[in-house]
Amino acid sequence: MAFAPDGRLFLCEKQGRILVVKNDALLATPLIDFSDKVDSWNERGLGGLCFDPDFARNGYIYVYYTAKSPSHNRVSRLTVVGDAADAASEKVILELNPLSEIGWHNGGGLCFGEDGCLYVATGENANGNNAQDSGNLLGKLLRLNADGSIPKDNPNYDRFEGQQRAIVAMGLRNPFSIVAQKGSGLIYINNVGAKYEEIERYDSDVTPVHLNYGWPNTDGPAPGRAGAADYRNPAYAYDHGSGGGTALCGADFYAVESPAFHGFPASYRGAYFFSDYRGWIKYIDPTDPAVRHDFATGIDRPIDVEFAPDGAMWYIARAGQGGGSDQDNTSTSTGSLWRVEWTGSGQPAKLEFVKQPTARNVGEVLLPAVRVAVKDDDGRVVSSSQATVQIALREPSEPAVLKGVLTRKAIKGVATFDGLRITSPGEGYRLVGASGDLTPCTSQPISVRPTVATPAIAPRSGSYSHDVWVQIVCDTPDAVIRYTTDGSEPTAASPRYTEPVRIARSSVVKAYAERRGLQRSKRAVVRLSVSAGRPYGMDYRPQVAGVNMPAVVDDRLPRTLSRTGLFGDLRSLAASPGIVPYGVNSPLWSDNADKLRWVALPGDGRIEFAEDGGYRWPGGSIFVKHFDLTVNEQTNEQRRVETRVLVLDQTGRNGYGVTYKWRDDHSDADLLPAELDEQIEVVGADGTSRRQTWHYPSRQECLQCHTQKSGFVLGPNTRQLNGDYAYPTGVVDNQLRTWSYLQMFSNNIDQRDIAEFDHLVTVDDPHADLELRVRSYVDANCAFCHRPGGTGAQWDARFDTPIELQQCIGGSVRETFGIAGAKVVSPANLQTSILYLRMTSSQPTQRMPPVGRNKVDAKAVATFAEWIESLTEASGNGLVSGRAYYIQAKHSGKRLEVPAESVDQDQALLQQWRPRSGAGRADQIQQWRIEDAGNGWWRLTNLASGKVLDVPGNSTANSAQLQQYRDNGGDNQRWSITPNGDGYYVITSKQSGKNLDVEGASTADGAAIHQYQPTAGDNQLWSIVSPE
Repeated sequence: MAFAPDGRLFLCEKQGRILVVKNDALLATPLIDFSDKVDSWNERGLGGLCFDPDFARNGYIYVYYTAKSPSHNRVSRLTVVGDAADAASEKVILELNPLSEIGWHNGGGLCFGEDGCLYVATGENANGNNAQDSGNLLGKLLRLNADGSIPKDNPNYDRFEGQQRAIVAMGLRNPFSIVAQKGSGLIYINNVGAKYEEIERYDSDVTPVHLNYGWPNTDGPAPGRAGAADYRNPAYAYDHGSGGGTALCGADFYAVESPAFHGFPASYRGAYFFSDYRGWIKYIDPTDPAVRHDFATGIDRPIDVEFAPDGAMWYIARAGQGGGSDQDNTSTSTGSLWRVEWTGSGQPAKLEFVKQPTARNVGEVLLPAVRVAVKDDDGRVVSSSQATVQIALREPSEPAVLKGVLTRKAIKGVATFDGLRITSPGEGYRLVGASGDLTPCTSQPISVRPTVATPAIAPRSGSYSHDVWVQIVCDTPDAVIRYTTDGSEPTAASPRYTEPVRIARSSVVKAYAERRGLQRSKRAVVRLSVSAGRPYGMDYRPQVAGVNMPAVVDDRLPRTLSRTGLFGDLRSLAASPGIVPYGVNSPLWSDNADKLRWVALPGDGRIEFAEDGGYRWPGGSIFVKHFDLTVNEQTNEQRRVETRVLVLDQTGRNGYGVTYKWRDDHSDADLLPAELDEQIEVVGADGTSRRQTWHYPSRQECLQCHTQKSGFVLGPNTRQLNGDYAYPTGVVDNQLRTWSYLQMFSNNIDQRDIAEFDHLVTVDDPHADLELRVRSYVDANCAFCHRPGGTGAQWDARFDTPIELQQCIGGSVRETFGIAGAKVVSPANLQTSILYLRMTSSQPTQRMPPVGRNKVDAKAVATFAEWIESLTEASGNGLVSGRAYYIQAKHSGKRLEVPAESVDQDQALLQQWRPRSGAGRADQIQQWRIEDAGNGWWRLTNLASGKVLDVPGNSTANSAQLQQYRDNGGDNQRWSITPNGDGYYVITSKQSGKNLDVEGASTADGAAIHQYQPTAGDNQLWSIVSPE
C-alpha cells in the first residue's frame, strides 16, 4: 500500500486489484482490476506500488506484478484520473526474467530515490545463484529512469549489457519492500534472509555505486569477513532466535511534516518502522541503527506499514495464514487494514499488583501467584513491556522472610511470581514491587495465619511395581512431621520424619506437621499399592536446593560452573540432590561430541502433557547439557569442552541459555559472554593429527533453535525418553517409568502402556527399520525449525506427522541452489535431494542445522543415502505418475466422472456417480490418469476423453462447478493431492486454493462436483484406487 500526496490510500490486492481508501472509507469501485493478467500463485501477484514524484501533475503510479505466460515479474506505469486508472494507460517499464516452478522469493519493492530514479528490488526466485549472476535481474537492486530507460551514470552501465545495466546491487534474497527517506537519499531494503532478517542500505543522493549484499555467500552480518566484492553489511539485522524474527515485511520512515492531532511525537521523527510476520512492529533510528526499539506486539502477521500524511500509522494484517506452503501463500481471504493513532499514552509509567492472596499459612506458597503489571499513565497494561521487576517484603519486617524467586521479567507486560512464601505468622504483610524508573507499587495486606502448612507426601497415591521410598516435606520452616505407614492416625507418639522411608508392601501413609507456637497442620494421606518388580532407576527425588541460576539474565549470573550449585561434585560431574540425569534415544548431532544431560524441576513443579503430544514444563525448570570431545581416538582420551545451561522463565515456554567453557585442567568452567570458535587438536585412529573447530554458541544463538514455536525445550519428550537409561545408582530402567515414580509428571503413567508409546532410535541402529532411523534423526535434528509455523522451509520433520504428510519426499524447497528439479528429498536421486546436500555441506549458508555443526555426520549421511536411493517415485503420496485411478468420494462412495453424453466436449461439467459396470469407455469415464506436473502439482486427465480436470475461467469463487477441458498448462488445471493419514486425500486447486468438493455433501447420482474452501468434511475427502 502507499499514500498519495492528497491522503488517499492505494491498496494492492495480491490477485491484481488496486483499492482506494478515501476519507477513511473504502471506495466500492477498485482503481483498477487487472487480475486477468496477474499470476497470483504462491508469493506471486501484485506486489508493490509507488507514486511518481510529480504525481499531482501527471497522475503516474508504478506497479510491480507477476505477469502470466510465461510467469515473470513486470514493472508498469499506469495513469490515474480521479479515482480510476484505465488499463489502456499501462506502459510496461521493465520485463524481468522468466520464473521457475518455485513460487518463493518474488521481491516486489519499488520507490523513487532522491535522485529522481526508480529503484526496484527483485527476489532470486529461491535460487541463490541468481543473486550473484550478473546475467539476470533476479536477486538485484535495479535503478531506472522514470520512463524505463537506464541511467548512463549507473555503475554497471559500461560493464554489463542490455537490461543488466540497470543493476546497482546484487546479493538480495527476497526483498519484500523498499523505502526511501524523504530529503536524505537514504533507501532501506527489507531483505528476508534464511536465518537472519536484514535491512540493507543504499544511498540515492550520491554518485551511484555497485554494492553486493552477499546472498547466498553470507546470511546476516559478516563483520571482518569478505562476503563478496563490494560487500555491504546490513544496516541492521536480527536472527530468528533472540531476534524474534520470521520474515521482515513492510516498513516506512516517520517523516510527516505537519502531523494532525493523532500524529506521532517529534521524538519519532526520522525513525524507521518495520514489521515482522511473527507478529510485531519495531523501529530503529537510522543514525544509530544497532539499537532496536519495541513498538507493537500481538499483531496477526503484519505485512505492510505506512504513515499517512496526517501522521497516523496504517498496517495490513494478513491474519490467519501461516505462510510457507503453496496454498497458504496463495490464499488472500483474511487480510485486514488497521490504523494506529497517537493518544499520548501507552508508555510504561508505573507498576501495579493485579493478583495476590489475602491469607496463607506459615511457609505456604502464596496462591494465587503474585502478579505485577507494567502500566501506562492511564492505567492500561503495556503488553509490549519486558521490564525486569523486583519484589520484596515491606512490613512487618523481622523475623519474617520472603522466600522464592524475587526477580522476574515481565511477559506481555505482567511479571508473575510463583512459589513465594512468608516464613512467620502475622497480619498486614505488604509486598512492594520496583523496576528502574517506573513508579513502584505496594500490595494489599496479606495475613499469614499461625498454622503449619499441610505436609506433602511423595509419591502420590497409586500403583507401583517395586519398593517405594516415601518423602514427606513441609513448607513451614522448622516444622516437625509425624507419620504412620499402617493407616492409623499419627499422634505425638508416632515416628518423627527425618529421612525417606522405604515401603515394600501396599500401605496407607498419613502425616501431619507441627511447630511450637503454631496450630498443627491438616493431615495428609496417600494410598500406595506396591507389588514385586524391577527396581526404579532412582530411590527418590528430593527438592532441589542451593541452585544459583537467576530467573533472568543479569549480573547475578554465576561466573563459574562451580558457583551455579548444579553439581555436588564437579570433578565427577555428580549432580546436586534432586537433579535428575537423563538420556535421549536419538541425540542431536554435535560434531561427534559425547553428551550428558540433567533436568531440575522447581519445588513442587510437575510436567504436564500438552495436547500436541509434547510437554509443558513448569516455570523455573533448568536443563543442563555437558559436552565431552574425544581428542585421541587411539586411547579414547576425552576433553571436557563445555556445559550449557537452559533456564525457563515463569511461563515454562521461554527463557535463556548460557555456556560455560571448561578450563584445560578440568577444574572448573567459566561463563562465556559471547560466541567463540576454538581450534582443538584431535589425534585420529591412524595417529595423524587434525584440527577441529569447536563453536561455543552465544546466548542469542541458543534461541535460534530454542523457540516458543518448538516448545523451547528440544530434547526430552516421550518418544525420546522411552528407553532404558543406566542411572548412577547402578540400576537400568525405562526413563518414563522412573520419571513417573519420581513424581515428575502431573499424572502417573501406567507402566503397562509404555511399551505402546512411540520411541526413537539412533541413526545407525542395526536392528531398527531404515525409515524409522531416518525419521528419528530428522525429528531430533530438524523438527525444531521444520514444523508448521516454524522458521524453516515448510516441510514437517516431526515424528508424529505421517511421512506421507510431511512434504519431505518430493516436497518443494525454498532454496534450490540452482539445481534443476530440486526437492527436499528426490526419490532415488541424491543430486536433487536438498536435504542430503545440506547434510553433506560444511558451507555456512548450506549446512543444516545452521548452528552447532561444523563436521559432517558420516553415519547419518550413509543412512540417508541408503534411504533416498531405496525410494521410488510413488513414495511421496503413494501415487504413481501416469497411472489411471478411480477417484471416489468418502461420504457417498461414488466416483468422479465425465457424463457419457458429453464426454468429448470441452467444458463438460463433472459429477459423481455410482461405480459403472462394463468395460471400455463406459468404465473409462470414471478413470483419471494422474501425472506429475512438477513442483508438487498434478494433472488429472480423464481416460475416456483425454481432457483434464479444470476450474472454469480461473475462478477463485466457492461453488464454481468443475469441468473438463483440453490441457493448456494453466494453474487452474493443476492440483495438489495430499494424504490425510486415514487413507483418503484432499485434492486442491493450485489456482484458487480451494478443494474438490461434492456440492451440498449430496449422496445422489449426478450431484455436481465443484470447488469450495476447506471444510474438513467427508465430501472433500477422496479415495484414489487403482483399477488393477
